[in-house]
Amino acid sequence: MNQTALDHAIQLHPDLWQIKDLLSRPELEELVRRINIEPCWKKLDLQQDFNRESMIWNNDGVLDWVWTMLHSLDFSKFGLTFSNVMIWRDREGYGISRHEDNERVTAAMQIYLSPTVANLGTWFLDEIEIPFVQNTGYLMHNRNRLLHGMKSTVPVGYTRLSFYALFDQLS
Repeated sequence: MNQTALDHAIQLHPDLWQIKDLLSRPELEELVRRINIEPCWKKLDLQQDFNRESMIWNNDGVLDWVWTMLHSLDFSKFGLTFSNVMIWRDREGYGISRHEDNERVTAAMQIYLSPTVANLGTWFLDEIEIPFVQNTGYLMHNRNRLLHGMKSTVPVGYTRLSFYALFDQLS
């Protein structure tokens, strides 16, 4: 993973940064390849009625690999330390309306992994869009509980892959 992508994150709001090209091309291709052959998925807690699945953690598996790469990065610029990661698979019809993350989320980063598709990004405060562009995403502090969500649903025949990392406050 590319520390320079974090160092050059674009601040869009006091609690929100856009991140571009976090993974090298070989890392991205290998990650997507491994996700696409992973057989172990489950419905995301508190979202069982949505068409989102989360990869199940296996020792020495895909999540372990991504966790190791993220753990090697320095998030101190954001006042954060990496804690955990999930890989999400959103299927046709998935969408999530405007919401606040719960107070247990100190900060989160979502990086989009599927090929670019218009209108599948995340909107913050109804005015700032992080477009769904492969190998880009956002890092959001949750101290002010920014409203965010999608304005469109995943289209028929498409799968929206991403990883979602969680952070603790740097002590």
